[in-house]
Order: sequence, then C-alpha cells, then structure tokens
Amino acid sequence: MAAVLENMRLGSNFHARSRPSSRGKCSHCSRPFTLKRSNFQLHAKDADSYDLIESLVGKLFGKKALEDRSPGGLRRLDNPEIFGPVLDRWAAPLKDDTAEAALIRPLLAGTQLESTSLRLAYSADRDGWSAQAFHDKVNTFGAGVVVVRTAGGAVVGGYNPRGWIGLGEDRDSIAAFLFTWPMGTKQKEKPVKLPKVGGASLAVVDKPEAGIAFGAEGLKLLIPGKERLAKCRLGTFYAKMPDGGKNLFAPGEDLKGAQVENIECWVGVGKGETWKLDGVIWKTGVKE
Repeated sequence: MAAVLENMRLGSNFHARSRPSSRGKCSHCSRPFTLKRSNFQLHAKDADSYDLIESLVGKLFGKKALEDRSPGGLRRLDNPEIFGPVLDRWAAPLKDDTAEAALIRPLLAGTQLESTSLRLAYSADRDGWSAQAFHDKVNTFGAGVVVVRTAGGAVVGGYNPRGWIGLGEDRDSIAAFLFTWPMGTKQKEKPVKLPKVGGASLAVVDKPEAGIAFGAEGLKLLIPGKERLAKCRLGTFYAKMPDGGKNLFAPGEDLKGAQVENIECWVGVGKGETWKLDGVIWKTGVKE
C-alpha cells in the first residue's frame, strides 16, 4: 500500500510540472487539466489584438512600440492601394461633391480619393487639347481620375493612383483601373470597372510629349496629331469587358478609335508636390 501511495504522489507531481497541450490535456499523457480563467482571457485578448509580426515586435521592443504609429520614424504600411481595385463596393458621394464629382465618386471605393474632396484640374475644352496643356494642369497633384465623353455617347476613363509628374517614367500600380458606361450615364446603370492585369508595371505611361496612356495600349488620349481620337485595346494591360470585348466604347463606335467630345481629369483638393533633382535622385516635397 505504501508503494501505491508513493506512486500516486509522484504521478501528481509529474502532472503538476508538465506543460499543458493546446487540446486541454497534459502534454505527456491524456489526463485533462484545468486552465485558470484569467490566464485564458489574457491570451485570448492578445491573440485578437496582435498579428504574428506585431507580437514579435512587442516581444523585442515592448508594447509601447506597438502604440507608436511611426516607430523610429518609419511609417507603417496602411496604404489602401497595395492591392487591386475594389470591385464589389461603391463609394458614397460626399456632401461637397458637385454633380460631376458625385458621378465618379462611387468608382473610388477603396482608393486614397474615396473620402477626399475632388476638383476639376483639367478640361480639354477649357485648358486646351494637347498633352502639354494636360500635364501643366495635373502634374504633381497626385492620384487622378480621367473622364472621357465620346461622340457615340460612352463615358469612359481611368484611375491613376500614382498621379502624373511628367518626368518620362512609367507609373506602376496594381490599384489602377479603367471604367466605362458604354451606353452613357443617363441610363443610370453602374459602370464597369476593369482592373490592371499582368502585374503593376506600366499602369500609366507618364511621358509628357505622348499624352495620356493607361498601359501601352489600354486607353490612349491626346495622341499627338490625333488629339480628339481615343484608342483602346483591352486584355494586355487591363482586363477585357465582361463579354470579352476589347474596347470601352459605345456599340457601333469605330474599333480603331472613337471621336472624343471632351476629356477631364479630377484630382484631390490639395497643394500638390514639388520635385527637385538632387544629383541623380529626384526628391519630392509639399508645395508652399
């Protein structure tokens, strides 16, 4: 009997020292254990509050580092446009939206302009039908929405998350998209949004002498010598239409190019940026 009691005592100590498994049992056998409720609540709260990276940072630098939105001067990655465009939600108009701004506002769901007041930076009829006139009005003002009205009644365009700066480089972004109301906006139908395909590269070709270009052939406007002609070929840089169509225009419009009645570009209200060449590096700042 004494030997049996001693074995029971040793078994009890063994279970007391053993660590519990994730299934609520001793890690060395099948004997169940009881967790303290306070400990369980603490771990559950931590699991809900922090992801794997945040938990690691918290262990290395303490919880105060998690409360700092710019630890060590480094901004956190909270840009909504690191993914493709939102296709299953529409943004609500803002109180100060004009009728024209309210028309394009729903397209901006999930973009940096979703809750930003818009202004008409460029209008071809007002500012001139040339690439130079366009860049003079939109360069350095950030993300922009190009809206085109064709002679056939379509309203088409594109969203450029990176904006234009006119330095001859390509603007890469997976969040760029094209859109169209093939039958115009009077039908009160929702527009079709066509996301960037083939990766982020060549979302917009930002060459001041070449007009507006979403991809090498997605949507081209203000083409030198053909400023009132819009060209479009979908499938390589931007997705095709839901029915497999390869252009944004109204039914019956010339597939080689649609005649354009007006071109507009809307940007967020703000001062824009300055770009200065420092050696071989372009540096940016906020306009005074």
